[in-house]
Amino acid sequence: MNLLRRLSIRVRLTIGAVVIAAVFFAGTAFVVRHQVESILANSSVMLLQSDSAPFEQDIAAGKGASLDSPGQGQLIAVIDPDGRVTDSTFPTELQPQLAALAAAGAGTQSVTTPAADYLVISRTVTTEDGTWHVVTARNESASKLSVDNLTRALLIGLVILTALFGLGSWLLASAALRPVSAMRRTAGELQSSVSTELLPVGPARDELSALAITLNGLITQLRASADREKQLVSDASHELRTPLAILQTQLELAHLSTGDPDALLLEIESAERTVKRLSVLAASLLELTRIEGMTGRESATVDELAAELVEAIDRARILAIGTAIVVDYEIAVIPADWGSGCTAALSRYSFGRVLDNLLGNAIAAMASIGDGSGTVKAELSLTGSPEHPVVRLVVADTGPGMSEEFLPQAFDRFAREDAARSGAGPVTSGAGLGLSIVSALMFSAGGTVTMTNRQPSGLSVVADFPALSLST
Repeated sequence: MNLLRRLSIRVRLTIGAVVIAAVFFAGTAFVVRHQVESILANSSVMLLQSDSAPFEQDIAAGKGASLDSPGQGQLIAVIDPDGRVTDSTFPTELQPQLAALAAAGAGTQSVTTPAADYLVISRTVTTEDGTWHVVTARNESASKLSVDNLTRALLIGLVILTALFGLGSWLLASAALRPVSAMRRTAGELQSSVSTELLPVGPARDELSALAITLNGLITQLRASADREKQLVSDASHELRTPLAILQTQLELAHLSTGDPDALLLEIESAERTVKRLSVLAASLLELTRIEGMTGRESATVDELAAELVEAIDRARILAIGTAIVVDYEIAVIPADWGSGCTAALSRYSFGRVLDNLLGNAIAAMASIGDGSGTVKAELSLTGSPEHPVVRLVVADTGPGMSEEFLPQAFDRFAREDAARSGAGPVTSGAGLGLSIVSALMFSAGGTVTMTNRQPSGLSVVADFPALSLST
């Protein structure tokens, strides 16, 4: 069995087909031989009965003393009631056995002699004179020779047909596995190059095509993941380069300010802010990497998410102290026929991260413009149907919103509007990873997040993610 597993699929398919073909053809040959042998035996019995019938009729009619002579080729022996053989064309080697054959009964008998094999039938005819015996025989050597020749022909045909079937199976297996070979060659080329080519998909919609489509999806996903990692390294390097350069300059200035305590304190405080920014950036990158590397599905009940929403609102209100920003929330009532415990595909901690990022961005945007006033509201509800429930979070504010050109890029890593990067826009801090973390959390939960500008001003973020079950 271990040896068989080491063989190629083509060889294993061929061996399996040959074994099945050999069993089938052998069974067919056995049945054919048995049927032919049975037909020949029945024909011999009918001929023996036909040879014996005229003599039985003449004896029954009282003509035992004047029976006709047997025809040419007929082996017949007639024994009268006294046990004398009145007429016989039996061969010499059967003559001594006539009495025993006549007394053996009406069943067919096979007699083997050094010269030939015979099939013998004995019939009894009862008359007024006594019991007569008519014994007929046929030489079965020709029939056995025919059966032997047939057997030899069947064996030769069995070998030839099995060999042809094996060859056909090999060719069919080779043709069926040709797409696999093409995929293997393409995969080898992809491994040794930076080509964007995908595995070839055959025209037939079969299992191999489905495999190629699945593998192409995996390759596309792996390429996208690799591209994201490369982009992350590139963006992280770009984002880290500036604060590191600033920190180095600040430290150099601190060295130059050793004789001026006030200037030295200012440089140290500035360096601390830069280090804090670097720490936040590193923590955000680690958080984003952790989210994208999650393999298990998180969960929490809607009641737990509602409790987390209340706590997130409290944290946002603390963040808005000193401004005229109003932070509010609303939790929709779950329909009674949906049950009391709906489990969502997002943990309470992750849901809190989503809320903190969205509420914090809204507060920062509104605090940086005009008189720093405005309203931000978070709404939690359950939509969809009892069979396919969806948890929906909507965070809407009355801030300045975003440019329509930037909205499609808002969830990219390190994505910030030009105004924000220059310090002239509504958001002057952060590395542009908050919305990326929100998008990654929604993706890990199997959900979606969209962002649109409100009229006349403001921004609305809608996050939908599935509920796993409803417990009644």
